[in-house]
Amino acid sequence: MTRTSARSSARPDSAARRAAFRPILILLTSFLVVSVAMEAALLVQSTTGGEVAIAVWIRCSLVLGSAVVLLLIALAAARGSRSSWLRLLIIAPIVVVAVVVIVSIPGFLHDWVRLEQAVCGALVLPAAILTALPRTRALFPAGA
Repeated sequence: MTRTSARSSARPDSAARRAAFRPILILLTSFLVVSVAMEAALLVQSTTGGEVAIAVWIRCSLVLGSAVVLLLIALAAARGSRSSWLRLLIIAPIVVVAVVVIVSIPGFLHDWVRLEQAVCGALVLPAAILTALPRTRALFPAGA
């Protein structure tokens, strides 16, 4: 195989991977934006005299942290990192389950916080599903 044909055969995989990860990256970027907006809302509320429970600060900060981590992992996977794809495959469903559990605990969070958490879960769920699809899995063959 010549150098030119090796390069051209690598491009379709790269292009296919970028195409497969485009919706995943959009969903996870949206997750990050919602999480940052929530932190900003909490900051505004607390600086204008509103009371924000420490549990809300902790929970929303953890969600923001998970949004950053998931997006960074997805970006690495989109560039071809199999280990990052495996991390995303494992961590994204865990985040979804954690959100479902937290949202379903009665009285733990205010309704508006539960709504924000549910939106975050609704953004991560399709990203987790897209990551696990056979067509995405085929982009990261074992031993490659």
